Amino acid sequence: MTSTSPPLSSNDAVQLLDLLSSDDAFRTLFQADPAAALATISAEAGAGSCDCESGGPLASKEEFQAARTRLLAHLTATSSFSFPHCFVSGDIDSQLQRKPQP
Repeated sequence: MTSTSPPLSSNDAVQLLDLLSSDDAFRTLFQADPAAALATISAEAGAGSCDCESGGPLASKEEFQAARTRLLAHLTATSSFSFPHCFVSGDIDSQLQRKPQP
């Protein structure tokens, strides 16, 4: 599936990864309603994620910390939030290595 929403800004992506790797309340909200969680970061992040669905159990804080650099590059280059597979527990590496589908 392709998305017409733009990638996250650098600031939004940094804040998202900061929250996913440290803030339990944000992680709970993101797991339940990713679009609402992204809207707390910025209006742009929220608007670009209105169709966002969870792809499975959220990766651990440690997984987000370990993949931070690669996730940051991905989030700012690719529209990721129609279905954020790269945030699924145990699946970050394989999802970041996949080529985007047209």
